[in-house]
Amino acid sequence: MYAQKRPIDNAHIVRERDRQRFRELLALLGLGIPIGLFLLLFTWQNLEVIRLGHEATRLQKQRKDIENANKVLQYELDRLTSLHSVEQKATALGFERTDPRVVVMVQKPADHRPRPADRDRTRR
Repeated sequence: MYAQKRPIDNAHIVRERDRQRFRELLALLGLGIPIGLFLLLFTWQNLEVIRLGHEATRLQKQRKDIENANKVLQYELDRLTSLHSVEQKATALGFERTDPRVVVMVQKPADHRPRPADRDRTRR
């Protein structure tokens, strides 16, 4: 006949901690975490420098494009407001040259503010 094995009940057995292994784990974590954080910070800093370099290059290109557009617009403004251009447009619209003796100059009068004594007279 076969002998039947009884199940072994190990519920009451407590495994001891290996204190030497636990100290080694703490030492490894104590050194590994700061080194890992340093490497993470170093990598992040280098990536940020690269990103800012790309951003600076993009902004310099944008500034150059805006300056070129400004030059083109300034040239167009100068061309459209030149006396020759204005005279041609005025002639096309039917304006004629005027005789300089007919032109009347009107000047804006000086700013006249009533003095405090003048204000008292107007209230009475």
